[in-house]
Amino acid sequence: METLPSSLRYAAGLLIALTLAFHATTSIAATTAYMSSTEQLDLRQVPLIVVAPNKLKAALHHRALTLFTEAGLPIPGSHTSQQPPSAVLTLTLDSRPIDDLCPGKVLYAPSLALTEPVTIPRTGSTIRDTTWLIESDKEVRGPVDDERIMTDLDGFIHQFITDYKTANRRPQERLTTPAVTVDPQFSLPPRSSQQQTDQELREIRVLSLSILAGRWSSALRANAVRQLTEAGLRLTANAGENGAISMSLELSQRALDDRCPGKVLYEQGVYLVEQVQVTRRPLVTFWSDTWLHESVRIVPTRSLLELEADQRLLLQKFLQAHETK
Repeated sequence: METLPSSLRYAAGLLIALTLAFHATTSIAATTAYMSSTEQLDLRQVPLIVVAPNKLKAALHHRALTLFTEAGLPIPGSHTSQQPPSAVLTLTLDSRPIDDLCPGKVLYAPSLALTEPVTIPRTGSTIRDTTWLIESDKEVRGPVDDERIMTDLDGFIHQFITDYKTANRRPQERLTTPAVTVDPQFSLPPRSSQQQTDQELREIRVLSLSILAGRWSSALRANAVRQLTEAGLRLTANAGENGAISMSLELSQRALDDRCPGKVLYEQGVYLVEQVQVTRRPLVTFWSDTWLHESVRIVPTRSLLELEADQRLLLQKFLQAHETK
């Protein structure tokens, strides 16, 4: 069994496909539910990082910058200041060979993500998180050709540009253009690069718990409840009730069929989910994973006993950080 690196975990985390909030207008393309997070973002201060095969990296980087320039939104190709950038766009178009697990196949998980500081109202602390994201489902497939990579690049960049231009129209344009209604509160898959401290975790006393494990979800819940309550935590049905934080345990298996017979793409993780604010624009709030522990593996189908053992280890990771006992 081989654990895949977090750079290819994109999304994730969980295998969550992009959900578009489509709005029919006469002048703009469809926007995503993440559009509002790009409002008042100064793209002149946002460097672009491209994660791609070495032979293509320079060409892909140039193509992406050209698309922004043609849209009237030039962005810096790199970061030159001694101070780390506040916000970063990361375009991931790389694939990971997995010949030892699935001969002749790669894992491909393309994405475009904006990461920047967000504030956790519960603690007042600031972490770096993903505030805009577009991604495709993870694929176990044959080698990815250059045309597919270019197509993904074009689609991701055009989507970001559409969101950005829609969110940053001048006031007079907003009066004459059909309105795009986007709920300022939205959900994002796990992308936290900087998590809460153990001290902040120790302040958590009440949790609402969800288990996502397909047909095994109900069977796994009782063990999780027992492990958490024995550690001194109280469980409630609703997040936010009596200060409860939402905890999600996910153990998903996706059959790979003829691409990798007898194997599944197995994603497991424990996530604390709560509302955060975009630090540079506090009016924009969204639900995010403020603490997580996760992995993606290609393994034989997991049995219920194996899932129970995996869940127990995941919760131990949280409890060790929480130090309830």
